[in-house]
Amino acid sequence: MIPKYYSYSAMQSFQKCPAQFQFRYIDRIFKKDEGIEAFMGKRVHETIEYLYNQKKIGVSLSFDRLIKYHYSLWEEKWHDRIAIVNKQILPIDRDKNIALWKKYAAFYFRLGEKCLTKFYTMNQPFNDNVYANEYSVDFTIDDDENYRVKGVIDRLDVDSQGNWLIHDYKTGKRAFNQKQADSDMQLGLYQIGLEKENDNIHSVTLIWHFLQQSKDNIIVRSKRTKKDLEVLTKKIKRIINKIRVKITKDEEFRPKKSILCNWCYYWEQCPAQNGTNPYIGS
Repeated sequence: MIPKYYSYSAMQSFQKCPAQFQFRYIDRIFKKDEGIEAFMGKRVHETIEYLYNQKKIGVSLSFDRLIKYHYSLWEEKWHDRIAIVNKQILPIDRDKNIALWKKYAAFYFRLGEKCLTKFYTMNQPFNDNVYANEYSVDFTIDDDENYRVKGVIDRLDVDSQGNWLIHDYKTGKRAFNQKQADSDMQLGLYQIGLEKENDNIHSVTLIWHFLQQSKDNIIVRSKRTKKDLEVLTKKIKRIINKIRVKITKDEEFRPKKSILCNWCYYWEQCPAQNGTNPYIGS
């Protein structure tokens, strides 16, 4: 079945491993499994979203309250299908009388706190012109339903002059250099969607917050020209065309085996793997 729409995650999945794309976006196999890095990143995103939503209704959160909220999210949403591939223990947790897997999980919990500490320190008092948090874009390329694209922007700001800021929070180890930011597909895709649905646009700036970096808070900005967006639009259409051709011709979506398999939700379904994912569970 051809998907009704495509997201950046779907297109990225197809490029990294066509089999994973098939399991998730064609066969629609939904899994509880997730990597600890992804789990940590979601909790950081949700905490920052909560911070700005509270600010929007006139509540300024102290740092302590923010961290307590972050902790409550871990307590509420932790489950037993989280993969911990890179097992690390911080000195503060080494001698604690708790299960080993909890010590591994604590490393990522504290890493999430570290990301939030940097964000809070660098961005308070949070008087940004926030238009929306977790803002959804849903648009078609060339008004063709075969090229329907969806996405969610972490945070969208705009001032009275129509200057828009598309923010993305990154909790991974690596930061973009300027060249990588200028060619990034995800936020460029969001800009295309924003411009499709809004006429009040004077400028759009793409902003990445790399929260895990050793520096105070690495922020990278990029602006796209009309030509840049035209090139990106063609790239998106090429990827979607490849997917549609494979489905129409009933071609195999072959797995691409790599180190990323250790974090894959579909280990048990994949013909390139055997048994259950050894990194899942305690």
